[in-house]
Amino acid sequence: MKLILAAVVALAPILAITPLMAKDNESAQRLDAAAVVFSEVMATPDKGIPREMLEHAHCIVIVPDLKTGAFIFGAKYGKGILSCRNKVGAGWSAPGTVRIEGGSFGFQIGGSSTDLIMLVMNERGAEKAPLG
Repeated sequence: MKLILAAVVALAPILAITPLMAKDNESAQRLDAAAVVFSEVMATPDKGIPREMLEHAHCIVIVPDLKTGAFIFGAKYGKGILSCRNKVGAGWSAPGTVRIEGGSFGFQIGGSSTDLIMLVMNERGAEKAPLG
């Protein structure tokens, strides 16, 4: 009985940390996917984001693999990252997570998966970002 109790006490911290590690792993995968999407878009000369728009953007939101589907009722869902310019000095803030969700109703059918990049051009837009 004491052996079982000792094993439970020894394993409890590991079991408690495992979900947190999985969440960190998910965030790291999301960040890696966003970096790949941004690199691919910027490497395409005719479809890349113009440099002058990036220079004036306050924040950037990247949602890799935004999924949409519909048959009369529609839905969309995706998770990504958000990074804003530092208020003082050069560079960007640490990335935060965003979630895009939505629904619709009407004459529609189909599905898609796309990589979404949005530029937030002012502070007011950054305050309304869908953090999650």
